[in-house]
Amino acid sequence: MGNCCPAAASVSTDRPVTLPAWTMEIELQAGGGILSRYAAFNAFSAIVIALVFALIPSAPGFAQQGTSATPPPQVLIPFTATYRAEFSGFGVTAERKLNGGPSSWRLDFSAHSMFAKIEEYSRFAQQGLRLVPQHYDYQKSGLGKDRHTALSFEDNATRVINVYDKSLSIDNAPGNIQDKISYQLQLAIDVANGKSPLKYQVADGKKIREYEFEITGSEKLKTPMGLIETIKVQRVRGEDAERVTNIWFAPEWNYALVKLMQQEDNGKSYQITLTKLSIDGKEVSAKK
Repeated sequence: MGNCCPAAASVSTDRPVTLPAWTMEIELQAGGGILSRYAAFNAFSAIVIALVFALIPSAPGFAQQGTSATPPPQVLIPFTATYRAEFSGFGVTAERKLNGGPSSWRLDFSAHSMFAKIEEYSRFAQQGLRLVPQHYDYQKSGLGKDRHTALSFEDNATRVINVYDKSLSIDNAPGNIQDKISYQLQLAIDVANGKSPLKYQVADGKKIREYEFEITGSEKLKTPMGLIETIKVQRVRGEDAERVTNIWFAPEWNYALVKLMQQEDNGKSYQITLTKLSIDGKEVSAKK
């Protein structure tokens, strides 16, 4: 397991660490007025998949490749993470799985309910401390309008092809381009290695969006899995932003995302919480 990092000031380590974790962009498109029960759930379903993220989000593991004075970057290893998401009285259980190897990893996300099904995956390669996206796929069915998005990252991710709408494809993509899952893992890697600033160019199927985060401190967090020391990260937004998004990563669990909470000016809030995590087939826990 990774070393515990009790304070934000000690995030930087002597050796680079490459880990998955989730951070998520949560955008609730609710409009005005009071949502009906079904409309609220439909909005919530969209939120769950857009999380960390996926929710970015996820439970990481790593393995060291060498013991030289300047060791090579760490590598990802398979993991499975289960999350509980809550919003306005609704609850959904979501699962993330990472499988594969350095040349081609695959991260899967799924969330199912009696109303809707959401499935999302990303294939990406690892080049040192950088994740290079290869393919991204998102499907939502059930309540509301079905949606399917697929992006192919070609020529070492310098071109982004929108599989179903070529007019939205991107040539000359920025060198640090990510998809909506891979950027979430990249954030965890960068937090683990003390990188700053935490800025990401994300292809969402229509255009490139920039996400920025900052480390705000450390906190001992009580979770369904026990008490765990965490690093708290906040989404950087404009001064007039109507929402605040905070993310808690656990260095002791290789920077797994253990909690995400978003609070809005209208008093509404929602969150996701890690309930179960296994790394390379071994379940982890913390002090009760």
